[in-house]
Amino acid sequence: MSRFLDWLKHEWELLERRENEKYSTRRLSMMAGLSPNTLYQLLNHPEVRPSPETCHRLAELFDADPLYILELAGHVSTMETSDLPEGLAVAWQRPELQRLIPELQNLTSAELQLVQQLVNQLHSKRRDEERREAARGAAVALVVDDTADARSVYVNMLHTAGLKVLEATDGQHAVELIETSGAVIDIVLMDYRMPRMDGVEASTEIRKHFPDLPILFISAWDEPEMKEAAFEAGAAEYLVAPVGYEELMEAVTRVRRGESVATI
Repeated sequence: MSRFLDWLKHEWELLERRENEKYSTRRLSMMAGLSPNTLYQLLNHPEVRPSPETCHRLAELFDADPLYILELAGHVSTMETSDLPEGLAVAWQRPELQRLIPELQNLTSAELQLVQQLVNQLHSKRRDEERREAARGAAVALVVDDTADARSVYVNMLHTAGLKVLEATDGQHAVELIETSGAVIDIVLMDYRMPRMDGVEASTEIRKHFPDLPILFISAWDEPEMKEAAFEAGAAEYLVAPVGYEELMEAVTRVRRGESVATI
């Protein structure tokens, strides 16, 4: 507790120098909004650890970083406050999190596991909302697949995410739709092998009219030469079926944001 007391005495002395007057422990306690004898007890019983509330009130009084004072008082370890990624370092400065951390130390292991589960659920919900929001910006998605069941699965997923959907039964049908409705289509989900015109041929034709329209291949074929042909035709990304909702929406978001990198 000596680090905390050293800090307190130092700030106390600086205050008295600035104000050019003496401050009793009672007066300083009351200035911080604490009970009159709080500082007296801390000074005379260094084995007593100041509560998180006391740390916050003193930090406010001396215009100090609350997290730093909590660390001096032993509520937060030095390891927890150092070498944090930028995003976490910013989060540590939020007063509501600084108040929460000391409280977490009093939880049992089972209670901490429950908190972690809740945090994971909230994080998953936020990621899903972000994906929905990114995907929802598309006016129309065109699903191209000669298998009705496969088309239905992708259409339902896209509808769930808030997109409007057009359907094409093969590559030739997709090209015809693009010629009439390409201006309102924001992304194409393309199968590979289809009658009349396959996905590579269709993508090549689509690129002639709409070179910036993102095309996402979804196929059960996982052959390097097929992927290479798809990318050469202009595919932004190639997924191997079966594809779940999470994977599909993440890919749709990446492709629409232009974040995908064509790799074999």
